Amino acid sequence: MRFLILTAVAVVGCDRPVAQTRALEAPAPVTTCASVDGAALGQLPLNVALGDETIAFAEWSVADEHSTEVVGFAAHLPGDVKFTVKAGDDEYTSASPRWLHPRGVSGPRVHAVERITFCRTVAPQIIAAR
Repeated sequence: MRFLILTAVAVVGCDRPVAQTRALEAPAPVTTCASVDGAALGQLPLNVALGDETIAFAEWSVADEHSTEVVGFAAHLPGDVKFTVKAGDDEYTSASPRWLHPRGVSGPRVHAVERITFCRTVAPQIIAAR
């Protein structure tokens, strides 16, 4: 008699549908960028929106007091922001809140900043669904 009862329970337990597990592709990271160039270079105050974050420039560096050509800057950056500085034919990448031209502030090999491009890459949150 016990054998029959156990068998009946086992058969009843098998009637439930089996949940299907599907592999989902992970969402691709999203990169947001913003650039500063032209007349904006050297301006204070200057705030640049980058998605839901803001980059606030604190100072600009020039070769001397008579120059308007920017060779460096300091800005308040969110922790996950990187930037690329274009100066002449060269490009420099950094994540530091302070940047000064690596070749110095004057001389034939030092070119003024033409553009600064800030980028932030965010991986979308993955929410598990049943």
